Amino acid sequence: MSNLPRRGIFLPPAKEPAASRAIETLKTPGRIYLPISAGHDTAVHPAAGLYDTVRCGDVLIEPENSDDTPVLATVSGVLAETMPVNHPQLGELTCAVIDQVAMDLPPQAEPRDIRSLAPDEIVEIARLAGIIDEIDGMPLHRRLRAFRTASIQLAAADATDSEPYTSSGWVVLNENAEQVLEGLSLAARAAGAPAYHVAVQLPAARRRPIIQRLGEEHVYQVGRRYPVDRFGKSGDQPVGRIGVQACLALYQAAAYGIPHRDCVITVAGDAVANPQNVRVPFGTLVEDILAFCGLAKNPAYVLLGDVMTGVTVSDTKLPIIPGNTCLLAMTSRKTVPFHPCIGCGRCAQVCHAGLLPYEIIRRLENMHYERLTSLHPEECDGCGACSAVCPAGREVAQRVLEAGEAHSTILLDWRDEDDV
Repeated sequence: MSNLPRRGIFLPPAKEPAASRAIETLKTPGRIYLPISAGHDTAVHPAAGLYDTVRCGDVLIEPENSDDTPVLATVSGVLAETMPVNHPQLGELTCAVIDQVAMDLPPQAEPRDIRSLAPDEIVEIARLAGIIDEIDGMPLHRRLRAFRTASIQLAAADATDSEPYTSSGWVVLNENAEQVLEGLSLAARAAGAPAYHVAVQLPAARRRPIIQRLGEEHVYQVGRRYPVDRFGKSGDQPVGRIGVQACLALYQAAAYGIPHRDCVITVAGDAVANPQNVRVPFGTLVEDILAFCGLAKNPAYVLLGDVMTGVTVSDTKLPIIPGNTCLLAMTSRKTVPFHPCIGCGRCAQVCHAGLLPYEIIRRLENMHYERLTSLHPEECDGCGACSAVCPAGREVAQRVLEAGEAHSTILLDWRDEDDV
């Protein structure tokens, strides 16, 4: 993979005016729907009883083993009920509904001395604080352990915001640069990485103040191509990537004992009256966030995520979950009329994983499942670059992901209904 030419596409930015505005904090929402389990068959037994008052940071679900994160209350209020929610990104969830919400925190004490924390102590702090990395929704403590096993040489905090609308990473870095770097240094120590820096994708005018605050050796400018697949000058040495918000949460947990309770999410799109970056507790409903920012027009599409990898939702009564960094409300979406594949090869030209998407889809559609293995569709990360350049308007990335999930083990049932 390291010998591949630099591939990807150039995306026109649509980050303003949100990127130039300070982070706003959502006014107290009416209710919070906090995910406490996933799957149909998972038994859920909250530590608090129905109608009990819970405080921000209280444990709602105790972990079953030492490698699981506890589920913590992200607000204070009354545990009104538990209810199922069908979430487009995680499937069936059981949510704790917290009513009479108050977004308070204990008084902030003097910061703890974090310089002497041992690697295992840092990992345990991340676990007990319930820190989830916004890059992909993975618990941070597991990521740090994986980095240690992989012997990474560089820990990179990802503040690139490489998709068109998202600017949440940049504004978090801009307002908390020193704390982000402190959290990143803790992550590097826990992972055993000798070097660390913050990866950005910024014009020079915005990059210079960050360099002045953090030092040139701690800021790395990535290329303008999407998706970003190189986060440092480490050559073939393994690099560990961590979300910039996860780094901030790690510092706050280590220094002040603050649990991971919220995220900053970019709210934008041509239907939004006041595009901005908003700090919201996990479990906040999409409709409450849109109401806070206001709608100038009736949106035809609401996306959880940015235009490249976002998921269209039809119901705005959905909770924000760890990993959500962008919310779009759009009056229209640019689409290309669907046509059969013309074999132009553009999808292969832009694929940063070096795959052959058109050939993967051909074999999938022709049911040549046994011939998928050699094309490695499981290496697709769903960046969507192939779909963006397809002149036939095909959902290329979606089909390649389907092939990857199949792992060449699709079983066909050829029986007629009379044989069942």
